[in-house]
Amino acid sequence: MNKFETENKISDVKKFYLISAAGMPNYGDDMLTRGWINFLRIKYPKCIIYLDALDPIVAMSLYDNVNCVNYLWQLAQALGHDGDIASKFTDEYLIPKRERLMTEVFNEVESIHLVGGGYINELWDANLRLIELVSYFASKHEVPAYATGLGLQPLSSENAEKQIQFIDKFTIFDVRDPASYEVLNQFLPNKISFIGDDYFCFPVSDVVKLVESTMPILRLCIHNELRDENNDDELFLVEICRVIEGFIEKYPSSPIVFYEFRPGSDGVFYMNIKNRFPQVEMVFFEEIWKNGLFFSVKDYFVSTRFHFQLIVSSLGLSGLSYYWSDYYKNKFESLCDVSNWTAYQLNNDRVLDIDDFLSEPVILSRTDFRRVQLEKTQLANLIYQG
Repeated sequence: MNKFETENKISDVKKFYLISAAGMPNYGDDMLTRGWINFLRIKYPKCIIYLDALDPIVAMSLYDNVNCVNYLWQLAQALGHDGDIASKFTDEYLIPKRERLMTEVFNEVESIHLVGGGYINELWDANLRLIELVSYFASKHEVPAYATGLGLQPLSSENAEKQIQFIDKFTIFDVRDPASYEVLNQFLPNKISFIGDDYFCFPVSDVVKLVESTMPILRLCIHNELRDENNDDELFLVEICRVIEGFIEKYPSSPIVFYEFRPGSDGVFYMNIKNRFPQVEMVFFEEIWKNGLFFSVKDYFVSTRFHFQLIVSSLGLSGLSYYWSDYYKNKFESLCDVSNWTAYQLNNDRVLDIDDFLSEPVILSRTDFRRVQLEKTQLANLIYQG
């Protein structure tokens, strides 16, 4: 150990280190992060939490009494493809102040935990180095490394094999979809856990509640990220307009709301819809974050977002999801066993039956949802045993 490390951990107050894609913000990633923070607060009321976030400034506005940093996120970007981690910490006289601060934190924490989400894959390949970084610092500081509910697709077998030496050092490495499990399990049989998204770790009521309503509401949570073709925007807009027109024809006095999950990004598509249907109203991220989500059994749902579908499904409600890339195709397919939604691929010959979509909604919960919820809760309690 060098002079910037201490031999004994401070034992009177537990300290935990979380890494997530928080602070963009994107409601799904930030919701999961808040779930883990709340979970730790209940288990260890006096604990100190470090959150390694994409944007620690934004993250600080979302989470109270959490130490928001971006040590690993920034280091992953700085290292790029070929940078060597160990060389940055070999000579104590050459360690920059930022890395010294990082070292002090890692020497005090109980564990290092990669929180779930779909942010580590080949679409953002620098993020793949987060796995290596967690493995390195957990080994160096002799603390357990955990990963839960990760969606790693797209990830080729070649790149998966490169990650194996790092994943093997994790105490628990849990993924949320079959494709992520299969590409890793071929190299590390019986090492990888595959249960489901981290949303299942926490009480549904923390995020969404079922309420009574006198009329149906059409609830949209849509965006146009990661589209494959330039004309996908127009094709998707045509599809959404068909849905809205059908809803207005059947329920002319009912509200239509648009949920902002990613500020700035979602507003682009919202304005395209608003220009055609002025009655559509935005529910901003800040309102969702503060008050939560409220749905009724009479409502209709259209989404392109994985977590919006999962949240709605947790109430036993169904809806319609659209996708146009393999990234989202894999996401929605991973929900087949826990959700009653219908998925449509843009540019496919399959045509949406508007009358069928607007048939009377019913509550129908999947048995697998409760099973996954139980198993993920057990996993959370296993990691943080109290």
